[in-house]
Amino acid sequence: LHVYGGEDHSDIAREYVGIGVHLIKQNRLDDARQMFDRVIEICNRLGPGEDNRMILGNALCNKAVIRQEQGDLEAATELYEESLSIQVEVFGEMHPENAEVYQNIAGIYAMQDRHDDAIHVCRKAIQIRLEELGKDHPYTEKCLMLFRKLKFDKATTISEKGLA
Repeated sequence: LHVYGGEDHSDIAREYVGIGVHLIKQNRLDDARQMFDRVIEICNRLGPGEDNRMILGNALCNKAVIRQEQGDLEAATELYEESLSIQVEVFGEMHPENAEVYQNIAGIYAMQDRHDDAIHVCRKAIQIRLEELGKDHPYTEKCLMLFRKLKFDKATTISEKGLA
C-alpha cells in the first residue's frame, strides 16, 4: 500500500476484487462482501475514470453474486442492474461481460416465476453471445440451454395453471 500512497489506487481496488473472488470460491461470502464494499468505496473516492468504472462494475457484479447466493434476490437484481449500467457505459452494449449479467438476471427472474421477463433478458444475452462468440462457443451453448429451460418452465407453469 505504501508504494501506491495508500489504499486509494485502482491497482489496489483491482487486487481487492481478486481477493473477493477468491473468498467467494472459499464460500466465505460475508468476508467477500466486505472486500467488495471496500472496492466500491475506493472506486467512489477515485472518481469516474474508465478504469475505476470497470473495477466498480466488476465489484458490483460480484457482490450481486453473493446476494443471490444468500437468497436476497431483490438486492442481487439491483446490483446486477447497476453493474450492467456501468458495463454498458464502459464496454458498449454488445460486450460478453454484459451477456453474463443478463444471464444472471434471467436466472433470478426465473426463480421469481417472472418467466416472460426472464426470457426477454435471456434473449439479450443470446444476441450478444451469438454476435461476439459464435453459435458453437460453450458460453453461447450454455445460454441457449438456459433459454430452452426458461421456455419449458413457462410452458409447464401455464399447463399447471390450466389443470388447476
